[in-house]
Amino acid sequence: MAQLEKMLSFARENYIPVMLDETRNLLQRLAEENKPKRILEIGTAIGYSGIIMLTSSPEAHLNTIEIDEKNAETARANFIEAGVYDRVNIFVGDAREIVTQLTGRYDFIFLDGPKGQYDSFLPYLTDVLEVGGLLVCDNVLYKGLVEHVPEHRHKHITIARNLNKFLNDLNRDKRFSTRLYRIGDGVTVSRRTGE
Repeated sequence: MAQLEKMLSFARENYIPVMLDETRNLLQRLAEENKPKRILEIGTAIGYSGIIMLTSSPEAHLNTIEIDEKNAETARANFIEAGVYDRVNIFVGDAREIVTQLTGRYDFIFLDGPKGQYDSFLPYLTDVLEVGGLLVCDNVLYKGLVEHVPEHRHKHITIARNLNKFLNDLNRDKRFSTRLYRIGDGVTVSRRTGE
């Protein structure tokens, strides 16, 4: 899709992180196979992943959360250009506040927001995820620091420790069946199997 290539160039030029190709391919495949109807995304950025999910699941509606107003405006324009904006609600604000007020149910959640908050999001996301639904989380290995959290002071140590706790909590949670993909910066795919 030419628009996605254009968005990638824009992201690189403006230092906006977007998912790597392997991760994009996985997300696209999961959306195509599962055909979700209601998607929640934390971390809109410029709409790259949202467009991938919506074009891969034509009946889906997306609620997406972005803290940066400029990114949200860029995403809105990209959703319009992709012809999917009528299936999108963009919430501009801090996901830490918005997630706690979520209502309704989702059958697909893509978590790509503030890495240090993944573990605090987990109870709320579990509550709104349908049984049988998927929780897909990007960047869970965080620069390789999560599985080998450095002992010495490191500027990323708090995020690495929080993500390590998140992975442990997710893997121990009997309501999920989780698989870790060692692609990109690490992706977990968790299917909610029970209440």
